[in-house]
Amino acid sequence: MLQTWKTWMLTAGLAAQFACGGPASDTPDTLEQPQGVALTGSNAVQRLDTAPLAKGVDVTALVALNYHSLALAPTLQGNALFSPGSASSIIQTSDGGYAFTGTFKALGTDDILLVKLDAFLNVQWAYAYGTSNAESGVEVRQTSDGGFMIAGQIFQNATTNFDFYLVRTDSTGNPYWQLSNGGTLHEYATAMEVTPDGGCIIVGKTQSNLGYQNAYMVKFSSVGAVQWSRSFSSGDSGTYEFRGVANVPGGGYVAVGSRQVKVSSSTWETFGYAVKVNSAGSTLFEVSSGRFAGLEAVTATSTGYVAVGYIYPVSGADFYAVRFSPTGGTLWAWSLNAGTNGDYLSDVKLASDGNYVVTGTISPTLTQQNLRLMKLDNSGIRLWDFYPYASTVNTNGQSLAITSDGGFINSGGYTDSTNTWYLLLSKFSP
Repeated sequence: MLQTWKTWMLTAGLAAQFACGGPASDTPDTLEQPQGVALTGSNAVQRLDTAPLAKGVDVTALVALNYHSLALAPTLQGNALFSPGSASSIIQTSDGGYAFTGTFKALGTDDILLVKLDAFLNVQWAYAYGTSNAESGVEVRQTSDGGFMIAGQIFQNATTNFDFYLVRTDSTGNPYWQLSNGGTLHEYATAMEVTPDGGCIIVGKTQSNLGYQNAYMVKFSSVGAVQWSRSFSSGDSGTYEFRGVANVPGGGYVAVGSRQVKVSSSTWETFGYAVKVNSAGSTLFEVSSGRFAGLEAVTATSTGYVAVGYIYPVSGADFYAVRFSPTGGTLWAWSLNAGTNGDYLSDVKLASDGNYVVTGTISPTLTQQNLRLMKLDNSGIRLWDFYPYASTVNTNGQSLAITSDGGFINSGGYTDSTNTWYLLLSKFSP
């Protein structure tokens, strides 16, 4: 039986500290029967032919009226398709290769997937982690010793609830430990960052507070022990959730997502949402941005925090981006109608030149998606903006990583004529 966070906290006699977000014991809440299985033979992650992926030559966006300078869009240097599954996070590793996490069926149900690639996007090794229950991978980061920290979630059939799931491995994917973290109902993990002290912070949402959906963050030590946790809500039944998190230079964390605000006795409206806390979890600011907006990702510098997502101005979603000051003020915000009903930005990373690379997706029809990439400067002006693949090819963007050559790599999806989704990695020049 899997041990829930609530059971572990009561055993430790720390229920009062949990209620106020206080420190916890330095003992990890480990799983009784976790597994880490190398994926080889018939279970191996396969790299596939990318011939169906035609390069796009649509450069119409490069002459948009609000460009103050027209930089050349990057070129597609290489791409790779992988066997059916999904990936939600990609990083460049210290050896110049890459690693991604996602979901893959290997232990009988969905499991957390970790795949290590070389610099040419060839598979070096792959592992699946989990239990007899269903798990999914959300975020991967490399640790200072060359290993990996993976955040995800587990569906615990015995108690019919979702919990956070955390895996720590060595540099070749062998698991050091795996643990779950949750309360009486649901905890959904959406993003994670490794922290300067060697631990990590996971954000998402929880329903374990009287059944309401609260934005939620948990700080773990390097051995997986809960150091503190925080939940954020209005105290009413509106939904609050985090979707992205970043380390703040100098210490602390900024998390973004969305929250519902009650505007009348029976009406709620959703706003983009940002919270900054210090390294101990104390709130430094809590602000909204954009009516009918949601923020999916954030990156932080010493001068501010850029977040991206979507906004619903009338009907259908548009791109949305905002930059916050270190104290939570809005420095700029913009929305962009890409001409379709389902446009959203998924990730943003600080580029080597001090600007911001952004990935997103447009949806020309209910069954069609196209990957769209752009670069913003510190004022929110688009420097370039393009579609790397032809509009007839069904692709999307999920995660970015800046590469050591000044370029970047994008992870997303590609679907074929049978509506089977594959993982698509695309490497671009600076």
